[in-house]
Amino acid sequence: MRTLLAIGCALAPLAVLLVGACGESRRPIGEECLRNEDCLSNFCAARSCVPAPTLVTGASNPPEDEEPLIPTDGSSPAVDAGSDANIDGS
Repeated sequence: MRTLLAIGCALAPLAVLLVGACGESRRPIGEECLRNEDCLSNFCAARSCVPAPTLVTGASNPPEDEEPLIPTDGSSPAVDAGSDANIDGS
């Protein structure tokens, strides 16, 4: 009976270590961290676990509509008289 008690006392710390090794080791928001993997949110900033950044979905104004340049007479596309054209037209 004493041998069973001695074996149980010897194996108890080993069992505690095994249970602790399999547990969750990542930290909640606000705890200290060194890498992203240390945090439950997977974001470590300034050695502190922070929440994930918010996603931007349609928060800004939509882009303006563009007018396509489609030739209607079958000739070459019209040249814009902007900065690419010279004064004499060449």
